[in-house]
Amino acid sequence: MKPEAFIAEVYRRMALRTPSDKRETIPPESPIDGVAREYEHFLPHEKDAAILDVGFGDGWFMAACLKLGYTNISGAEFAPERKRYLQHWNVKLHEIENDIGEFLAVHPAEFDFIHMSHVIEHIPKYSLLWIGDALYQALKVGGTLFLRTPNMEGPCANSSLYVTLSHEYGFAGANLTSLLSICGFDDIHLHNPGSRSRGVRQRLGKAVRWPFIQERRIRNRLFGANSGGQFDGELIATARRGEFPPFFDERYR
Repeated sequence: MKPEAFIAEVYRRMALRTPSDKRETIPPESPIDGVAREYEHFLPHEKDAAILDVGFGDGWFMAACLKLGYTNISGAEFAPERKRYLQHWNVKLHEIENDIGEFLAVHPAEFDFIHMSHVIEHIPKYSLLWIGDALYQALKVGGTLFLRTPNMEGPCANSSLYVTLSHEYGFAGANLTSLLSICGFDDIHLHNPGSRSRGVRQRLGKAVRWPFIQERRIRNRLFGANSGGQFDGELIATARRGEFPPFFDERYR
């Protein structure tokens, strides 16, 4: 079985074993207000900018965009129909039938902002160029890619990597930056998780995590090869599509 086929089969079986979501609203624990505050700085200024959420899960990022007044929002998932409440939102939903690259291939230069939260670690290593190139091509020139993924130099790397059958690869700041660079992206930046959180709980959590992150920082400086300076449990990266021509090609699939 090919790696991408294995991932698809894992999700198919999970869907069969999980009752269809019949709720009429997003789950109440979804952190919409906090997400809106966190992303407001990164999102485009124009409220009609084309925004795509790849692997939208419960839809909390799209809900935050709606709360902020954006009007041209799309989401892509393997089984979007299972989240019935999304059908009542002012968003466009797309089904990913086989893989993300194949879906993005038919949307060249269409989006101003693409969001992928805890998706890229599910992509097999030798498909990363295919997906990275597809993301680059799907953005308009000047568009932004926003990625979140577990940090393999964080305090709980093994747990983050092996917590699910469908995690295929792990990222540190250096190899994520390298991947984005060789796929053509410019202005690649790593951001500290929660750096824009304003809630009391978020600030308290950050204070509790601080000693553990410092321990990882010291250990990596003594024994490791960290070049990204990120030691929290999550990596957050942004990158921009510039004038460099896309590499996107079926041979990298």
